[in-house]
Amino acid sequence: MSLFARVKNLLLQPRAEWRRIDEEPAGIGRTMVRALLPLAAVPAVCSALGLCLVGIRGGGITVRLPWTVGALQALSLYLLAVIGLSVVAIVTAMVAPTFGGRAEATRSFKLVVHGAAAALAGGFFLLVPPLAPLALLAALYSAYLVFTGIPIVMRCAPKRSVPYTAVVVLAGAVVGVLGNSAMTHFLFAGLGGAEVAMHTPGGLLRLDATSLATASQQMADAAQRMASASDQQDAALQKQQGVQTGKVAPAVDSDKGVVPAAALKAALPETLGPFGRRSIEMQGGRVGDREASNARADYASGDQRLRVELTDLGHMRRLMADTGAVVQGERENAVESERTWQEGGRILHENYRKDGSFAQFTTTLRNGVVAELTGQRMTLDDVKAASSQLDLNLLENLRRSTTPP
Repeated sequence: MSLFARVKNLLLQPRAEWRRIDEEPAGIGRTMVRALLPLAAVPAVCSALGLCLVGIRGGGITVRLPWTVGALQALSLYLLAVIGLSVVAIVTAMVAPTFGGRAEATRSFKLVVHGAAAALAGGFFLLVPPLAPLALLAALYSAYLVFTGIPIVMRCAPKRSVPYTAVVVLAGAVVGVLGNSAMTHFLFAGLGGAEVAMHTPGGLLRLDATSLATASQQMADAAQRMASASDQQDAALQKQQGVQTGKVAPAVDSDKGVVPAAALKAALPETLGPFGRRSIEMQGGRVGDREASNARADYASGDQRLRVELTDLGHMRRLMADTGAVVQGERENAVESERTWQEGGRILHENYRKDGSFAQFTTTLRNGVVAELTGQRMTLDDVKAASSQLDLNLLENLRRSTTPP
């Protein structure tokens, strides 16, 4: 897929494009060469051309930068975009376990680079300096792209998407401020005393590595505080509900412990209707005071592919239960349809393409276990038929255990 088509799809159909990005086996190197390096050139080149050719007008006066200064600015903007997004990707991976996501550098790099696609492509407006505010709107849309991509690429708990996005955006803002400061010194005052230096064709670029490391640690601390605040809110909601109803939640629905990954794996059968199992994997355990478990299997029948993923939301299941009664929504266009509703105490979500190329059906059980089925070259009815082959009642009554710290 061309880079232009990828950016267009991210802008118009972000969720569908994030799924394609997640399924691609691209590593950090390929993502950098095919996406980050060319996209980073857009704001760098357009800004230099805009300031050198068009210039800034005001009070009947037009100010244009010399070409040498414009070239240096383009080079510094380019390097800072590449380095800055790489740093944000490191922070994104570092805080992933706090939000139930996977701390994988490849995934965080894909998320940050493609999430920044709108902001980088919006650099085109810098070609005409008076249109520069539109670039800020593009940057805001990038925050939305990150929000839609986090649960798909980083596999974080759905209800953690908002605080996780906040941390990623805040990390980008901190790196941006440090980057602008470094660029100013590079262009006008030099960079003496910085700890990291890069020799480039345009001169010596220095970044304050100590500040970046400190900022990264602050992002991780802030993420932990956000997670703790969310847990306190969950406990308060549970206590309030108990006072109002006079009931105590049964032990099987305790906020402590998760269904062991091995039990989730055992719930994935050898066959689902006409589909035979091709692969299976599981993972689970404790990260700090967080527990999680997951098992998934890939099935095939002819040219149809089906992935079944079972996940215990752990400490998030109480919040899911408390808010489940108000969860509903519907979205439809000429290409895709999406719907969320509640039925029998379970939260159901369906999403499918009308050409039959993709369908997804998710059931969040009353105990917080999530069963997600994703089909390629399958209709929604096909995926629902496969879902009916799972023993959801068994999953809803599996016993939990706590992993020793």
